[in-house]
Amino acid sequence: MAFDRRSKRRAKEERSLFPFWTLLVIALCAGLWVFGAKLYQDQMAAYRAYAAISQAAAQTTFFPGVTVDGIELGGMTRDEANALFADRQRQTASAFSLVVASGEKRWRITSDEVPMTFDAEAVLARAYAVGREGTLSERWRQIEQARTEGFAFETGYVYDRSAVSELTRIIADSLDVEAKDATLDAFDVNNRTFTFTKESSGWRVDRERLTQDILAALDAENYDAVIIPHGESVVPKITLAQLEGRFGRVSSFTTTTTKDNDRNTNIAISAAALNGRVVMPGETLSFNGCTGQRTGEKGYREAGAIAGGVLVDDTGGGVCQTSSTLFNAVVRADLEIVKRYAHSWPSSYVNKGEDATVNWPSLDFVFRNNGEFPVFVVAWYADQQVTVEIYGLMLENGMTIDLESTVTQTLKPSDEVLYTLDESLPVGTRKAGRKKRTGYVVDTYKVYKDAEGNELRREKLWTTTYRAQQDEILYH
Repeated sequence: MAFDRRSKRRAKEERSLFPFWTLLVIALCAGLWVFGAKLYQDQMAAYRAYAAISQAAAQTTFFPGVTVDGIELGGMTRDEANALFADRQRQTASAFSLVVASGEKRWRITSDEVPMTFDAEAVLARAYAVGREGTLSERWRQIEQARTEGFAFETGYVYDRSAVSELTRIIADSLDVEAKDATLDAFDVNNRTFTFTKESSGWRVDRERLTQDILAALDAENYDAVIIPHGESVVPKITLAQLEGRFGRVSSFTTTTTKDNDRNTNIAISAAALNGRVVMPGETLSFNGCTGQRTGEKGYREAGAIAGGVLVDDTGGGVCQTSSTLFNAVVRADLEIVKRYAHSWPSSYVNKGEDATVNWPSLDFVFRNNGEFPVFVVAWYADQQVTVEIYGLMLENGMTIDLESTVTQTLKPSDEVLYTLDESLPVGTRKAGRKKRTGYVVDTYKVYKDAEGNELRREKLWTTTYRAQQDEILYH
C-alpha cells in the first residue's frame, strides 16, 4: 500500500515537472523545423532553376532549334550569322545570269543590270528575337519550344522590276526591224518613167511577253535560262504593186504663144529652167528662184512686157506666159498656191483670173507640195506652144481638176484723158501713156470632176480685179 502511494506520488511529481502540453510544443517545433527545411530546399531549388533559366536566357547566341533557310543557328552569334548570309547573298547574286538570245545576238542579264535586295538581315533579327521577348517564363517557353519543336525562318529577295522593263525595251529596240514601205526612188524626165524601191516587211518584239519570260525565270531562280524573244511580222503599209499604178502624169497645161521670136526665146529659156525640177513634200518652188534674174547673159532677149500698166520692151519679156502655164498645171495637180499675182489687164493666152505674172524680184509665183510624195515638173517650148506637166501621185479614182472663171463685174473706164507729169521727158513734149482699157472683176473656181467628167464639187480659188484705165498723156 505504501509502495502504491509512493508510485502515485512520484507520478504526480513527474507530471508537475513535464506538463502534457510540452509534448505538443515539442511536436510542433519538430514539424516547423521539417517544414522550414522543406521550404528552404524548395526555395533553393527554385532559385537554382531561376538562375539556370536566367543564365540560359542571357546568352548572346541564337538558341538551339532556331533555323533560317534550314541552317541551324544555335550557338551562333549575330555577327557570325550575318557574315554567313552575306556570303550566301553574294553567291546568289553572282549566280544570277540570264541570257536573252536571238540569232547571233546575246544579252546577259546579271545582278549588275537588275539590282537585288535581300531581307536576310531582317529575318535574322526576327530569328534572334526568339527567347528574348516577353517575361522570363515566356522567354523560357520559347527557348524550350525552339529546342523541342524548332523555330524555322526563310529569307527572300526582291529585284528591281523596273530595271527588267528597261532592259526589255533596250533589247526589243535593238531587235525590232522597221517595215519599209515601197517608195518612189527616181523619175526620168526624158522617158517620163518612175523608178520605185520595193517594200520590205519588218519584225516587232512582243515586249510584254519578253518581260514576263524574264520575270518568270527570276521568280523560279532559273538563272541558267536562255530566253528567246518572240514577236510578229510587221507588214508594210504601201507595196510596190500599189505604187506602180498610182504614179503618173497628174496634170498638164499648154498655152499658145505668138510669132515673136524674141518672146518665144524667153519662154523657151524659162521653160527649160523649170524642166526636171523636183519638189519634195512640204517644200516650195519659186518661179523666180528657178529662172533667177532674166538677163542677157542667160540668153534672154528684149520683148514686150507689161510694166506699170504699160506695154514696154523688157529683157525676158514673155516669161509671164510660162509662169501662167505653170500656175494652171499646178492648180490642176491640186497643189497649194503660196504666191500668185494677176496682170494689170487680162492675158490673151489664158482665161481671165487664171494668169500668174512675175517680175524680178518683186512679183513671184510660188507653190508648195502639200502631198506625201515628191512631184516633178516637166516643161518645154515647141512650135509656138509652151507646156508644163506635173508628175507624181495621181488624184484618186481618176479624178481631175479644172478651172472655171466668171466675170462678176465689168469696169468701164472714164472717157476723160488723164494728163500725167513725166519729168523724164524733154520740156514741152508729150507722149502717149496708158491706153484706155475696160476692167473686170473675176471669180475663179477649182472644179473637181470624176473620171467621167461629172462635177463632184467646186471651191472658190480667188477673186481677181483688173482695174479699168483711161487714156493717159505724159507731158513735161
